[in-house]
Amino acid sequence: MRIVFLIAIALVLVFAGISSAAEKQNAENLILKEMVALDKAFRTTIDAVVLNQLERIEPAFEDVHKVREQVEHAVKEREKIILPKNQSLFKVFVRMDNRFHHEVEILVGASKKENMKAVQRQVSRLLNMCVRCHGLFRR
Repeated sequence: MRIVFLIAIALVLVFAGISSAAEKQNAENLILKEMVALDKAFRTTIDAVVLNQLERIEPAFEDVHKVREQVEHAVKEREKIILPKNQSLFKVFVRMDNRFHHEVEILVGASKKENMKAVQRQVSRLLNMCVRCHGLFRR
């Protein structure tokens, strides 16, 4: 339970201000839109873990999947996706994003199997990935 508490605190710190910033930004910024969806999904996931309600995790990521499809479509159409910093590392961002979403699927699978240890491990892994990506691409 201690790890869940630490993860919850870290998530609040990592995602602080994203939701309010999103409301002020242009709705067409897909990366920001994806971050807002992830923020919401992670908050629900933390609640689900703390309350032992793992069935809430999969639905929490539905909006994330929808926005991800929009981002993938934009990348395939060669639309300009603007990163807050290190635009020259866009290919690195795409690789990290692909890996992240693969790890989300592992989280969802573990939640379906009601495997709390695996869910906790994945939440921790995903949080670490968030921190690394924000270090590279967020101002």
